[in-house]
Amino acid sequence: MDDWTYCLKTLPKVSRTFALNISVLRGDLHRSILTAYLFCRTVDTVEDAAKLDPKIKTQLLIEFSRLIENRDHREKSLTAWVEECKIVDGAPNDLDLLQKISRVFNVFNSLPKNHQDQIIPSVSKMAKGMAFFQSRFQFGEITPLENIQDLEEYCYFVAGVVGEMLCNLFFQKLSYLPEAAKNIMRNNAVSFGLGLQMTNISKDIIADRNRGWSYIPKSVISEKGLTMDEFHSGASMDKNLLILEGLLKKTKGHLNDALKFTLAIPRTEIALRLFCIWPLWMAVKTVAVLHNNPVLLNSNAQVKISRSTVKRILFGTPFIAWSNNFLKYSFANIINDNAFLNPPAFDLEGLKSRLGKIPLDTVNPYT
Repeated sequence: MDDWTYCLKTLPKVSRTFALNISVLRGDLHRSILTAYLFCRTVDTVEDAAKLDPKIKTQLLIEFSRLIENRDHREKSLTAWVEECKIVDGAPNDLDLLQKISRVFNVFNSLPKNHQDQIIPSVSKMAKGMAFFQSRFQFGEITPLENIQDLEEYCYFVAGVVGEMLCNLFFQKLSYLPEAAKNIMRNNAVSFGLGLQMTNISKDIIADRNRGWSYIPKSVISEKGLTMDEFHSGASMDKNLLILEGLLKKTKGHLNDALKFTLAIPRTEIALRLFCIWPLWMAVKTVAVLHNNPVLLNSNAQVKISRSTVKRILFGTPFIAWSNNFLKYSFANIINDNAFLNPPAFDLEGLKSRLGKIPLDTVNPYT
C-alpha cells in the first residue's frame, strides 16, 4: 500500500476517537491534521513507554524534535532514530507506527508549505516539552507534579500546543474570518487542549498510578490533608473525591472555553464545527460520568462513556451544528449541576509567561 493509505488505515488503530472527527475533514486540511496527529501519537508512544528509563525517553524525544525541524537532518538520521526506538514498549499498533514513521514523513513532505509551517513548531514543542518533564522523573518512582501551574504547563506541552496548531491550520482555510472571531479562537485554543487532556487525566488516575505516574499535583493533595501515599492508597475516599471534584471543575472551565472556540467557527463550516464538537461533547459527557463517582478511585477499570452515548453524539450533533443557540443549550444540559457553576478562569497570559522561562532548548538527556 502507498504511504497515504498506510496513514489512513493506521489512524483508527491508534485512536478511535480522533479517527472519527478527523474523518469529517476534506482536502489538504484532512491530510495535514491526520499527519500531524500521527506525529503526536508517535511522541506519545515514546513518553508513555512504561518500561523505558526517562533518560532514554528524553533523548529520543529531543532527537524527534530535531527530525521534524530539519529535513536535511531527517534524511540522514531518521533510520537510526527508528532503530533506537526498538526498545520502546507499548501497544502493537502504536509500535508499528513508531517503526514506520518514515511513511508519515513522506506524506508530510507532500503537504502545502503553509500547512507544514503550522505543524513543525507545535510537534517540536510537544516533543521538547515532554522531554523537559521526563528529565524530572525518576525511573521506578511516582514523581508528582508540584502544583496546578505545573499541571497546566505539562498539559500545554501535550495538548495545548495541539490546540494552537489546529487553530493555525484552520486559519489557512478560514482566511476570510473576521479578526474578532480569530481572536476568540486564538484566546481559547490552548484551553481547548487543556480541557481534553485534563479529562483524560481525571479518568485515568488509577491506570496512571499503576504505571508509576501521577498527574494530580502534590499541592492539591496536601491541601486536603493527605500525603501522596494516602491519596494513592485510597485512605480517605471522601477527600479523594473532593480532590477529583476540584480537578473536574477546573476541567469544565476549559471545556467552556472550547465551546467559545467552536462557536467562533463560521456556521457554514459544518465539518470544522463537527471536528471540534465530537471530542468536546465526549469530554463533557465523561466529566458528567466522573462527577461524584467513587468507582473511578477504587477500580482499575477505566470509566468511559457508553457506546450508545457516543452514537447519540455522532448522529445528533450534525442536526444542531449550524446553530449557536442549539449548541449552547445542548452543551449546558450535559452537566447542569450547580457544582460546576463559575469554574476558575484560565490565565492564558500567566501560562505563557511561565512557559517563556522554561529552558526547552537546554534539556540534557545525559544528566
